[in-house]
Amino acid sequence: MIDEYLANGYQIFRNIIPPSLLADLRCQADIARDLAHQLNGRQTQRIQPLDQYGDRIDLQPFRDYVELPALKDAVEALLGPGYTHGHLHVMGLLVEPIDHPWHCGWHRDGVVEVPIAGRDQEVRDAVDEVWHDLRIFNQVNCALYADSCTWFVPGSHLRSFDLPGEQQTTDDATLRNLPEEYSTVDAERYYLEHCQQMPGAQPMHLNAGDFMIYRSHGWHTGLYLPYQPRATIHDIVSHPDREQVTARWRTAQQKARAALEVQ
Repeated sequence: MIDEYLANGYQIFRNIIPPSLLADLRCQADIARDLAHQLNGRQTQRIQPLDQYGDRIDLQPFRDYVELPALKDAVEALLGPGYTHGHLHVMGLLVEPIDHPWHCGWHRDGVVEVPIAGRDQEVRDAVDEVWHDLRIFNQVNCALYADSCTWFVPGSHLRSFDLPGEQQTTDDATLRNLPEEYSTVDAERYYLEHCQQMPGAQPMHLNAGDFMIYRSHGWHTGLYLPYQPRATIHDIVSHPDREQVTARWRTAQQKARAALEVQ
């Protein structure tokens, strides 16, 4: 199992959420979805962190998810002791937009936080220093309804350099401003083609109750469709050494962003 995770960059634990907990989570997730759209607009795709909405959402099912023995055992079997999979102060819920499709653009965590123009040698060195550290870059999608929104490029997490055809598109103006004459179907097909153009990209198909952990510095993106209900827990798998491991990397990011602001 660990060999597959290290090689491919993702692992899916199928049907790991028991039906009773899944039902409880769905009840609160449906409330959270409506709240997300009410607070942040019809096209919003997440509500996060969940602990800020405890007065509107019953967080107990999410606490039960955090304490689920099967998940704790699965994460420890995969990564070893000391890792935690649930954190209400980080955890969000990914939801579908209401009016039309949305595509977040291809990216890698760890580098997307700094604009391309600011990725100097100091930033690249700091990223390279932590690139292969298993204590960071572990992200979670746990589907409460069937979910095929996430696309991932298996193996891309093994290298900090990019191959031909691999390009960050989170700032692509076209993705945010499609032609006015595009119908919902036109937009869906345009975004789908954009996903498929990334070399080696694969959609990650999750059934309700599946728990996916993936190396988030591998190339990934999300394609959200308004007619496909989505309620997917989004979180990290954390390690006690996380802050210490990423200290230099975070400092380099801050310096790079600050330098861009004064230009």
